Amino acid sequence: MSSHPPPPGGQPPYGYVYGQPVPGDSGNQGVWALVIAIVSIPAGCCCGLLGVAGGIVAVVLARAERSRLQQWGGPYADTSMVTAAFWVGVAAIVLGVLGTLASMGSAFIDLATLS
Repeated sequence: MSSHPPPPGGQPPYGYVYGQPVPGDSGNQGVWALVIAIVSIPAGCCCGLLGVAGGIVAVVLARAERSRLQQWGGPYADTSMVTAAFWVGVAAIVLGVLGTLASMGSAFIDLATLS
């Protein structure tokens, strides 16, 4: 029997995508940004400042994950989930501010009717 070298090409080794190594973490930061943003929506309606805080955390996580994805994936990186997390986080911030203003307005009206 004669030994022949394997044919050229084939599947790249595990952990490589188109010749570039995959980043260390699995990208869970985008998932967490979306989860926190979605949870912050009802929190912003019920207790406004909690929704604002959660929205800010979601926006910061989404921006960091988006820059990481663009660094590793280039212009063809799929950033749709982190873009959604960013905008849902912005909506949570807006709803949190509106909820806080509504609570403050209600408190002022209650104080005015007591006098």
